[in-house]
Amino acid sequence: MTGTNVLLMVNTRKIIPEKTVAALIKIFSEREVGIFAFDTAREIIERSGESRKVSFVSENDFPDDVSFAVVLGGDGSIIRAASILCRRDVPMVGVNFGAVGYLAELESENISELARILDGDYELDVRMMLDAEIRGAVGSIKKTLTALNDIVLSNGPVANLLSFDLFCDGVRLRNYRADGVIAATATGSTAYSLSAGGPILDPSLSAVCVTPICPHSLESRPAVLNGDSVIELCSIQCRKNSVYVTADGREGVRLEDGDTVKISKSSLTTRLIRLKSSGFLEVLRNKLTGPESELH
Repeated sequence: MTGTNVLLMVNTRKIIPEKTVAALIKIFSEREVGIFAFDTAREIIERSGESRKVSFVSENDFPDDVSFAVVLGGDGSIIRAASILCRRDVPMVGVNFGAVGYLAELESENISELARILDGDYELDVRMMLDAEIRGAVGSIKKTLTALNDIVLSNGPVANLLSFDLFCDGVRLRNYRADGVIAATATGSTAYSLSAGGPILDPSLSAVCVTPICPHSLESRPAVLNGDSVIELCSIQCRKNSVYVTADGREGVRLEDGDTVKISKSSLTTRLIRLKSSGFLEVLRNKLTGPESELH
């Protein structure tokens, strides 16, 4: 790949061996690939002894001609990277240093496989994202959030009961009394939504899973909606008036009286580089149950 540039995105809160970082840089430098990394990773890269081969940039000012990114970390690192890369349409590949790693393509011992990207030996897995528009009482847009996993309406750090109406494509589905609600993509169905009792969806689906959090009704069940559906949360009430909307558990907005939340498919997508032939079901089996030998 002539003129290729790679962006290394390193979660500095993870324990990532310096020799792994050095080996990774060597893979690309030997193929004369331009290597960039964020300033926040400067220390760990300098400890690897290979910093002279890396150009350091800020998160808000990396080159437009980055071909792809390599993310060292867990699922949280990949989700955070998605929020940066989706706006530049830059694909990424994850190397897992976390506990689960649904989104990561490789484990640390397999980083030599990254050389295949330079030969074009890979596929792209395009994942749907969600936008959440927070609208004021007069209808003006106060803030827009974008998420790969989920948009969550909750009552903040203290568990106070919420009441809200949920509309889908203009049709009122029901009033919920719950600790909140999760609107998850198929990618996010194995994250917070799963913990709250939601179903597991194949990530290739264009769908939104609406999962109430600790609902105060036996009739409140998760619902899987078409990915093109427009979901609206209205008449939001909480005794303590501390209601928040968060995107991927990262960026949050506190709601005021009369605010509504409109959730819909984003025009942005996350592009994941795939090197392995194993599909979603095999990954799911391995992540949920571990190797078959451990089941006996």
